[in-house]
Amino acid sequence: MTFGERMKELLGQGVAATKDIASKAGEQAQIWGEKGYQASKDFLKQAGVKAQNLGEQGVLKLEIKKLEGRAQSLMGRLGAEVYSRFVEAGAASVAADDQDIAALIGEISAIRENIEKREADLQMRRESQGG
Repeated sequence: MTFGERMKELLGQGVAATKDIASKAGEQAQIWGEKGYQASKDFLKQAGVKAQNLGEQGVLKLEIKKLEGRAQSLMGRLGAEVYSRFVEAGAASVAADDQDIAALIGEISAIRENIEKREADLQMRRESQGG
């Protein structure tokens, strides 16, 4: 075999080895790309769930604050009604079954139940989120 033929053969082997390496590198790059894509997809899904959960928690907190404000207002009205009965009307006592008093107490109790439900829901969401 001449030197030229030998060099052609070696070059041919080098090209074949390079093609093989390039092919394997391409396959590996594709595998890594697929893994990266899946990891990104999973991350975005988890981030979306977390953002939604945080948004829902924020809504619950806002609803609780509004309900607390409403309850405070009703308690003020209840106090004013009791004061009016004692001082302005000269009543010796006030009964919880009085129509106006009972209505206010009923509203306050319903709000308290709503607040407790929302607080339980909020706590459940916090615990399911791990914090």
